[in-house]
Amino acid sequence: METITSAGQQMQWAIAFAAVAEHGSFTAAATALACSKALVSKQVAQLETLLGTQLLFRSTRKLSLTESGRLYLEHCRHWQAGLSAARQAVAELGQEIAGTVRLTVPTSFGGVFMADALIALRERHPGLQIELDLSREARDLEADGFDAAIRSHLPPPERLVAKPLAMAQDWLVAAPALVDRLGPPQQPADLAAWPCLANSFFRQDLPWPLSRDSQLFSASGHAALRANDYQLLRNLALAAAGALRIPAYLVSPDVAAGRLLRLLPDYALPAQPLYLIYPQRLPQPAKVRALVDFLVDWFIQPQQAALLGHAIKKEY
Repeated sequence: METITSAGQQMQWAIAFAAVAEHGSFTAAATALACSKALVSKQVAQLETLLGTQLLFRSTRKLSLTESGRLYLEHCRHWQAGLSAARQAVAELGQEIAGTVRLTVPTSFGGVFMADALIALRERHPGLQIELDLSREARDLEADGFDAAIRSHLPPPERLVAKPLAMAQDWLVAAPALVDRLGPPQQPADLAAWPCLANSFFRQDLPWPLSRDSQLFSASGHAALRANDYQLLRNLALAAAGALRIPAYLVSPDVAAGRLLRLLPDYALPAQPLYLIYPQRLPQPAKVRALVDFLVDWFIQPQQAALLGHAIKKEY
């Protein structure tokens, strides 16, 4: 019992110290804790004696933290956040997941994947309202008030949590009529005579880097047309205007139906990692945890993996 009482006393002393550090004075801390200034001062002094170090510099004008005080306060904050998270987890136990979540994803990616994903998410959690933002620009999640984002091409910011979702494959494709006219390429150098469709959104869309058996190759014809929109480039490829590098998920149905053919399928283009990114909060709201868990599970399903290019359909 003595050990339990001692632990309880230490907790009270830590609460008093954290209140003084947060409010900047013993008087303000006492008001916040609804106790006397003398009690708060005594508890902080007892804590310093227990730890064998000074936590606060005291003067007639102000209080400031010592190096030990800053370190101890950081641990107090982790402890307080943990208690808050535990209280929220217990309060949410058995409750329906509800509320509004705001998600931002790349425009072309969202157009392919998010309709089915959001319908399935709502079926699992009918109390959720989802606001989806499609954008080619990387939103500032904290400043713009978003709960999460799906991103590719960009390394996740250090201050955010990043969960890998999948690897998105790029394919080289062309219309059957163009392949019949120029002949199917057997190696990357064969594309030198081909018209190519370049995505001007990227600084260096051409030449295209390829690899096979740990060897690196470069493939490029002449840039017949440049545009900064994947849907327009896909339409140009369907019209036999040139060869195109494009995420597999945008042309998987075209390849499966024979409207487009994969070029050089034995050579690989660099895959693009997809991340689910969200601010680190303690406690993390249940609605955000539900969104994160759902999307992580969603993108490992075979249907999504096939669209991302991990299941090879018709090739040339």
